[in-house]
Amino acid sequence: MHLKTLAAVLLAASLPAPGHAADYFVHPAGDDHDAGTQSRPWRSLERASSAPLAPGDRLLLARGGAFTGTLTVSASGSPTSPITVGAYGSGAAPRLMNPFFAESFGRIIAVSGSHIVVENLYLYDTPTPAPDPLPVRWQDSVQHKNVTQLAALLVDKGAHHVVVRNNEFSNALVGVRVRGSDSLVTHNYFHDAGKITEQWGAIAIAIVGPDNEVSFNRVDNYGFYGGAYANDGAVVELDGEDPDYRARHIHIHHNVSHNVKGGFLEIAGKSDDVLIEHNVSDDVDKFVGGSNVRNIVIRNNTVLRTRLTHITHDADFPLRTVFWTFNDKGDDEFHVSANLFVLDATQRIYKGPEHKLGIVPRTRSGNQYYSANGVIATMLGLPLGADEVVAAPVFRDAARGDYRVRGQRGAGYAGAYAPDQPLWHAGLLPGAR
Repeated sequence: MHLKTLAAVLLAASLPAPGHAADYFVHPAGDDHDAGTQSRPWRSLERASSAPLAPGDRLLLARGGAFTGTLTVSASGSPTSPITVGAYGSGAAPRLMNPFFAESFGRIIAVSGSHIVVENLYLYDTPTPAPDPLPVRWQDSVQHKNVTQLAALLVDKGAHHVVVRNNEFSNALVGVRVRGSDSLVTHNYFHDAGKITEQWGAIAIAIVGPDNEVSFNRVDNYGFYGGAYANDGAVVELDGEDPDYRARHIHIHHNVSHNVKGGFLEIAGKSDDVLIEHNVSDDVDKFVGGSNVRNIVIRNNTVLRTRLTHITHDADFPLRTVFWTFNDKGDDEFHVSANLFVLDATQRIYKGPEHKLGIVPRTRSGNQYYSANGVIATMLGLPLGADEVVAAPVFRDAARGDYRVRGQRGAGYAGAYAPDQPLWHAGLLPGAR
């Protein structure tokens, strides 16, 4: 993995820029003909997009202000002097929206430069692509293809070492899309986004490029019931948009998600070397799925699937699945170890008689399984491993989202949080801003 590289990105982003050159300010009561200083700020995102940014500069939007349109950041910082896009003043985070798909595909911030930090902003209400004029197959649908252009915040192909942190995304159908490399999406809050099309539920974070990290984010209420797949949406999707893009060498850790329809992670294109660890996923349906994948390591996650009892199951979707693959060659490489699964009886875990699309892990060890209303032997599909257990966990405070297990060190399960690791808190949740 590329953790040392990303740690260096965070360290550089937190340091004061040597020889700090300039701050540029944007305020809804400003004037685009002014100098962009704090006393004479610009007004629009369009004007801010042409700021002559250089390494160490900051582009700052007024707290309490509201802005519409697209902010483009094409300049680059340096490893020791990143360019920062953020907030100034006091009060609520700057509110940015773009409800017009015809304007940059509805993107609110588009980053094509490198060594950029985007922080402390509120992005919301992105548009849905226009439907096709006549009913067409989804394979021929322009609307379907345009979904891959959606992003409230885009890190474009060629951009690298971009940090997206401490932002809030509300009703952003695709929150962050990373086509570039060596970038970090961390400590953000994504919530309340639903249907895009019949084929797509909302996606909090789409990773398309290689060598990227997703960590310490919270995602609530993404995706929708209905559509082509009964329910759809994702916390993270590793998506190969075209043959030039391939999400590989990805680290997804210490994220918390609740009530995401469609599940936690979907790998839509070929991918390899993906590490998924220390996440809490209290969602609907799938945890991880993908086809033609290599070295997918899934360890020390807490997976809760108990939100299904009120959902009507039909003939096409009678059961729910924790893991899945469409690859019938049997050569996917999943490694599943030291995870805790708390499941509704309708869930099926690995490949078995009732779950033909299930995975057969290359390695599997130290997992713990529990269902209050089901038979784990039936739900597994495969025999219980010699070092795996079926046992009820005792969470510290599940009602408040603390899913660490009291006094348990058995079965190899180390918990969704490393020892002394605090629960996720970006300071952006209601009441904590």
